[in-house]
Amino acid sequence: FHVSNHCAPSDVRWAAQPRPNLAMNGDVGAVIFSVECAKTLPGESIYVVGSHEALGAWETAKAVPLATNAATFPVWQSDKVTLPLGQKVEFKYAIWSGSSAAGAKWESFTGNRSVEAAGSVLTVSAAWDNSATTTTTSSGEGEKVPEPAGLIKEDGTLNRTMSGCRIFQAEMEAITESLETRDPMRRNFSQTLLNLAVVEPEEPESAQPAAGAAAGGAQVVMQAPMDDENQDVLDVPEAPLTRGVALNHIASFSALTEMAVPEVKTAARKQRKGAQYEPFNLSVPVVIVTSEIAPYSKSGGLGLVAASYSYEFARNGHRTMAISPKYTHYDGIQYIGETRVRVGGQDQLVKYWHLFKDFGDGKGCDFIFVDHPVIGRGGGLYNDDNGREYGDNLLRFTLLSAAALEAPLVLSPGGYPYGDKVVFLANDWQAGLVPLYLCYKYRKHNVYSQSRCMYVIHNLGYQGKYHGVNACEFFGIEHGASADVLVGDCVNLTKGALICADRVLTVSPNYAREIQTREGGFALEEYVRGKAHGLRLSGILNGIDDVWNPDTDSKIFKNFSVDDFVEGKRENKAHLQQMLGLHQDPNVCLVGFVGRLTWQKGVDVIAEMIQWLMDDTGNGVTGRVQLIMMGNGEERYASSLRWAENTFRGRACGYVGFDPKVEHQMMAGCDLFFMPSRYEPCGLPQMYSQQYGTLPVVHATGGLVDSVVDLSAGLETATGFTIPYMSVDRAKEVLYKAMDLFHHKPEDFRLMQHNAMMTDFYWPQAMDQYEQNIDYTLYDPPCQR
Repeated sequence: FHVSNHCAPSDVRWAAQPRPNLAMNGDVGAVIFSVECAKTLPGESIYVVGSHEALGAWETAKAVPLATNAATFPVWQSDKVTLPLGQKVEFKYAIWSGSSAAGAKWESFTGNRSVEAAGSVLTVSAAWDNSATTTTTSSGEGEKVPEPAGLIKEDGTLNRTMSGCRIFQAEMEAITESLETRDPMRRNFSQTLLNLAVVEPEEPESAQPAAGAAAGGAQVVMQAPMDDENQDVLDVPEAPLTRGVALNHIASFSALTEMAVPEVKTAARKQRKGAQYEPFNLSVPVVIVTSEIAPYSKSGGLGLVAASYSYEFARNGHRTMAISPKYTHYDGIQYIGETRVRVGGQDQLVKYWHLFKDFGDGKGCDFIFVDHPVIGRGGGLYNDDNGREYGDNLLRFTLLSAAALEAPLVLSPGGYPYGDKVVFLANDWQAGLVPLYLCYKYRKHNVYSQSRCMYVIHNLGYQGKYHGVNACEFFGIEHGASADVLVGDCVNLTKGALICADRVLTVSPNYAREIQTREGGFALEEYVRGKAHGLRLSGILNGIDDVWNPDTDSKIFKNFSVDDFVEGKRENKAHLQQMLGLHQDPNVCLVGFVGRLTWQKGVDVIAEMIQWLMDDTGNGVTGRVQLIMMGNGEERYASSLRWAENTFRGRACGYVGFDPKVEHQMMAGCDLFFMPSRYEPCGLPQMYSQQYGTLPVVHATGGLVDSVVDLSAGLETATGFTIPYMSVDRAKEVLYKAMDLFHHKPEDFRLMQHNAMMTDFYWPQAMDQYEQNIDYTLYDPPCQR
């Protein structure tokens, strides 16, 4: 195995090095290297290293990069490499993560591959970890190698700082993708996630999906295909109808969560510890800018969180305005005004509609809806009925940001304007132009000089990326400002927001750390680190709504509190088992899962564990378990749920679909809640479950780290179990430990349940941190560009 003797040292800098300059004549030929590999993770790339100097002469620092894109993944392909004719050249492939500490991951078979160049262009194809190769020849004319999904840059090549960040055009050509090769559905997703495979199930004609159709008929995004695409099809009976509520245009089940009315919130909060921080700037209005807000528009968790902002800031005492698009006409809204903004090289007329919601005690929120002919759609908020992104989304959300900045100045809800001293809370890429416009269009003219903008990242994977846009003309900004929003010829709204925001917030402290890394930063980690170094980055765990309270929850079979949870959970468990067709047995450990059936949620891990869970091998743990899995998404995973239910009748329930009421009942009746998500910026179900004494078993990522205290911290404080890194074996190990505790140490298990129910993840605790950050932001000088 020659490569092992030529691996780069741990501190080697991998880069796309210049290839030897061999003239194309009768003594040389061109070779294209192609390998099928679905094992790469976001941020990783594949290289070919070989015995000839054109392949690095076994020096990994001079390796040849391969590329892939959304259309060709999992096939990776190199550009043409010039090799001498008639000479046997050995080579091998390696996966490189960009981390010097991690090093390269080589193919595992013994020995190396080999190739001899021919007179015509030779393509040598292989599958990862399979030593067999095939070769094809062509004239080479008209062939196009996929544009790279991202090259590994040499450390130190780019000195990216927040004070003077200008990236070379050559790098931009390497890390951006042409509009022609990118699927429109994924145009706004991070470049480093190009290995996503989007499955678009056919929409059934009737309201009920036909057997075998993908559950819910909604777009499904899956991070990587199964390792074996030719695996045997599960032998399952005809698929049942999808259960629960309609899921069209729903990206997250959080969008279907109901929120408590103000009266219920007020009553619930009298029983809990209130806010602990005394804000200094309650007199400063808060202006929330968001592309969705419940109950008017919602496709995921953002709509739920934005609705919570509108209530919480108002209840704290801020004059509060929430600005979102007017996708359709909403009951009770009234025309309040209009203005003109310059977008796309034209003066655009936008109209504003208003609704005031009273939250009691004279406090409430002004809901402002931005109206323009391009905003309303017949499909979803961002995509049409076929899951394709609307072609004018950049125009739609540029109008939102431009109109939002004018609203506090030109509108007078309640009889007087908000004025030019406010705090803008801009959410995700759809509002990413708010901080940029604030810097370049308003402060330079002494408007909003006392205002600040906090930019909230809910998921950095979605960045608002658009190609071929003349940024100066489209956004109406000068050349210096366009540099802040451009990555090569690609507009990136999140980049502009990160640079220009006065403060950046994320939805959990651990996620704020993760997005500073290459693995979690989706090619923007340097900008995030710049904010962190300037002490302008914070992570705040999202709060949960007061509706998640076992003492008052109207959806569960029997209410209970921390004082009587043992009996309360026993009754809820029995009713849940009966309702879902499981054997009524209080002595089994009832494990629940709720989520999208995608790779990101770890459903493939669960599928591989089902048989192991159900087999009674005499250890007193496995085999003494029941499993409830509820979700919709990728059909192969839906088939796994149906297979489990039909194979283990009375012991497993595969609920393909979603019902918010069943989710509440699972939180109340299950003993464990399994959440093996591969990444999760915040996560809410693990917090819901703890309020009901259902212990979460989670992967140690994102907000799951911040909200679950592992058993290793001690029984006195533990609230759940964490899987340190995601693999089937580690997931089995941790879940086994949790089930073993349930069966053999019930008193310890009940102590952990008590600890979990005593946690407080409700919004008042989160609002203390938001108010602190508002104070910090107002006292700090504004971002100047």
